[in-house]
Amino acid sequence: MKTFKLGIYLTLLCCSFSLFAQEEIYGSRLVLPMFEQGTVIFKNGSRSSALLNYDMVMQEMLFLDADSTVLVIANPSEVLAVIIGGRRFVPTSSKSVFYEEIQAGAACFYVQQRAVILSEGKASGYGGYSQTASVTSYGVFQDQSMGQIAKLKSDEKFKLKKETLYYLQSGKNYKIFSSAKSLGKLFKGQESKIEAFAKEQSISFSNMDDIARIVEYGYSLMKK
Repeated sequence: MKTFKLGIYLTLLCCSFSLFAQEEIYGSRLVLPMFEQGTVIFKNGSRSSALLNYDMVMQEMLFLDADSTVLVIANPSEVLAVIIGGRRFVPTSSKSVFYEEIQAGAACFYVQQRAVILSEGKASGYGGYSQTASVTSYGVFQDQSMGQIAKLKSDEKFKLKKETLYYLQSGKNYKIFSSAKSLGKLFKGQESKIEAFAKEQSISFSNMDDIARIVEYGYSLMKK
């Protein structure tokens, strides 16, 4: 099987990490603590190995070149999946967004991890920070196509706000859920059973194992 060089499918990441004023934001914006060896599987059957990670702010799958240059997969529509340390990520559209695929018995669900950078205020006297009237979201980092790249100022303090979203796949679409009630709506006709299961099993939608259990239960009902 012929293996294509990953560089054919990559383009230099336009927004350098050096834009960020605080190194801890750079590190924590990535899904994995560090770049890890993984495999990009293309729809044409070819594979490429690389050091990979996922940027939650830019919503892009990143790659380290031989000289440690940060690159981004530029054509996700040509990618079938990205495997990093046993974790499987799939592109969800022609854009750069990848969801992690989580097994739920014989079925699966998908997890999107995203983040925005928020300002906590500008530096004030005695080493403190004055809170601005309204917290500023730097979500513009997520849209390079419009040239919206905000530079963080060195006299401001920033924090990363993370969010985890859950989906079931329906054809080519991904439908979001965040509770037993919203999950039940995706299994039409089984809403009451799924809500009862969540109550009886004390399902927490902040616990990945619990979500896997209730998703597996939902799919089992559809087979009956």
